[in-house]
Amino acid sequence: MSDDIIVFCFSCPLIMIKLLHLFFGLCLFRGKAHDVPRSEALLAIAGGAAIVSNAANAVPNMGLASGTLLSIGQVLLFSVLIHLILRFKGRSERSMQTLTGMFGATSILQIIALPFFGWHERLLPDDPQAAMLLTTPLIIAAGIAIWSLAVMTSILRQAMETGIGTALLVIVGCQSAVMYTIMTISGQNAG
Repeated sequence: MSDDIIVFCFSCPLIMIKLLHLFFGLCLFRGKAHDVPRSEALLAIAGGAAIVSNAANAVPNMGLASGTLLSIGQVLLFSVLIHLILRFKGRSERSMQTLTGMFGATSILQIIALPFFGWHERLLPDDPQAAMLLTTPLIIAAGIAIWSLAVMTSILRQAMETGIGTALLVIVGCQSAVMYTIMTISGQNAG
C-alpha cells in the first residue's frame, strides 16, 4: 500500500476497517508483520496513535504537557532502538512495517486498558501516603500490558527471523532502556 492510498483511507472507511482488522489480527497473534503495508504515512499515523494512547494513560498522573512529551519521547526512542536492532541484524528494510505493526497493535491494547486504569484510580483511598493497592482493574491492566509485550515480541520475532526468547529479551531490553532514559531525563527516580 503506498502513501497515496493511506491518504485515500480516510475517505474510504472500508480500507480503515481493513487496517484495524490487520492490527487486531496482530493483537491476537493471527496476523503477520509482513502483511502490514510499507507506508511512511501509515507509520506516522500508527506512531501518532501510540503517542495519543500512551499519553491518555500518562496524563492522569503527569498532566497533559508532561504526559504528551513523555509519550513522544518513548515512541521516538523506541523507534530508534528497534530500527538500530533490525539494522544490526541486516533487516533494516523491515523497520517501517515492524514499527507500524507494533504501534498499531499496542495502541489498540492501550485503549482497551485505559478504562481499567480509571477504574483503579477511583478505588484508591484519598490518602496520598497509602501503600499501593492491588485491585481487580489493576490486575487486568497489568495483564493487558503483558499481552502488549507478547504482541511486540511476536512482531519483532517475525521481523528478525529469530526465536521467541531472543525477541522477548530484545523487547524487554528496549522497554527498559526507554523507561530508564525517560525517567533520567525527566528527573524521576528510575530505580
